[in-house]
Amino acid sequence: MISLGQASVSLELREVFRCGVPLRVGTRAFDILELLITCPGRLVSKDEILRRVWPDTVVEENNLQVHVSALRKALGEDRDLIRTIPGRGYMLVGGEGESALAVADYDNPLTVGSSGSAMPRKHDLPHNVPSIGRQAALEDVCEALLSDALVSLVGSGGIGKTSLAVAAAHYLSLTDSLHVCFVPLAHITCPENIVESLASALDLVVLPGRSPIEAIVECLDQQNRLVILDNCEHLIDAIAAVSEHLMRRCPSLRILITSREPLRIGGERMLNVAPLDIPEQDADRQQVLQSSSAQLFMTRLRALDPYFPAENMESLDEQSVELIAQVCRHLDGIPLALEMAAARAATLGLFELLQSLQHGPHLLSGGLRSAPDRHQSLVASVEWSYGLLSPDERNVLKRLGRFEDRFTLAQACERAQYLALPQGRVMDCIVSLAQKSLLLITAEGPFRFYRLLRTTRSWLVEAISELAGDNGSTQGIRQHNQHSVRPASMASVATLRAVGGGLHDSDYFHLNHQRILATSQ
Repeated sequence: MISLGQASVSLELREVFRCGVPLRVGTRAFDILELLITCPGRLVSKDEILRRVWPDTVVEENNLQVHVSALRKALGEDRDLIRTIPGRGYMLVGGEGESALAVADYDNPLTVGSSGSAMPRKHDLPHNVPSIGRQAALEDVCEALLSDALVSLVGSGGIGKTSLAVAAAHYLSLTDSLHVCFVPLAHITCPENIVESLASALDLVVLPGRSPIEAIVECLDQQNRLVILDNCEHLIDAIAAVSEHLMRRCPSLRILITSREPLRIGGERMLNVAPLDIPEQDADRQQVLQSSSAQLFMTRLRALDPYFPAENMESLDEQSVELIAQVCRHLDGIPLALEMAAARAATLGLFELLQSLQHGPHLLSGGLRSAPDRHQSLVASVEWSYGLLSPDERNVLKRLGRFEDRFTLAQACERAQYLALPQGRVMDCIVSLAQKSLLLITAEGPFRFYRLLRTTRSWLVEAISELAGDNGSTQGIRQHNQHSVRPASMASVATLRAVGGGLHDSDYFHLNHQRILATSQ
């Protein structure tokens, strides 16, 4: 059934309905209507209509006008959906508001759109919530979308990928006349439903006998189109295939995806979405209050807690400032975690909140009602990522969960040597875990260091304890970790300071080890 304003058209039954009541439309008039429906938004010349509707008969042009008038009469208040192009022909266009045309094309490309819903709407986006600490990232995303056909926002769960994508799309739609189609995929479990979800987001009703992907291609093959595919990690292979197909067929299309791992296809520009900055251990009051993680936490807390200072931060006592700094550091600057913590702090207070965080991330729950299940708690977010891993990746990750601080690749391979996996496979798993945003990477010159988010590590420690059936086993792990990475001699530390200025002392031995390996090959 195809919607034309308040009327509905069934091409199979060759009937036009209004409020469920069939309207009287002649055979020739319906043939004209069917032809216009198959060419939405496109001028259909008088000659083409005469040739298609009266293929074996010579008729006068006024005969055509009579049937078009009958169609307009049947459409009533929506008569203007059939527009006359003087001296040329007719065009079926979208109406205003809820009267918009919703139809799929199956013979001709969807080209010129009015306000009809057969075209991607100018704004088809979630509400743009003001972001904190993301201005530089927002500029990077907008710049990338102006030069690259496919941009992937990659980061751990709750890092703010969707919010950043929405903010960038809102900005570009205003400054670059961009038509945006937002496709939420969090609740899609079957890869076969991706194309259907995209067609639905474009308001395409795919008619029988028509390939959905072809209808989508024809709809998107126009200037200034942006498709946002949100939450792709659980459908990554299928999303990669669909994206490649669309980019190949629609040269002017731009695609923005959010995922916990990149697509790894040609033409992809990957942007890592990092946590918000957190106060340093020795940060003073001003530095704490200016950090983006503290600003987000306080903004959310201010909206929920009537006892928290509204605007005047001078009235905030020093103990509260220090507690806020500790909360931000404990939660690694993860926006979702900070928002959940603010909701808890409104009830528990800052002191009790921090005390409860020492016992693990289980307390932090209660995401937005509209959010997917994996964003309803930090534990659910970690479990979701863990569930997408291969068995080898899970085993390696459990081993890495025993590191309390950052570590090198050599340290990681040493820790995983008891898994009976070839070292090459262990390295592959570590690379994959980093690509899937379960390991954070920091760079020191030519070297890379890895770190687990505190919430991820806390979850892993509990999982390891449950498997071991002995909480005491983790204590031994901590003690081993504190002593196993010390440098062999202070001379090696002094030698490497020139190259690795700013490194932790515990890293120098392993930095030297990596250098020796690199120069010996």
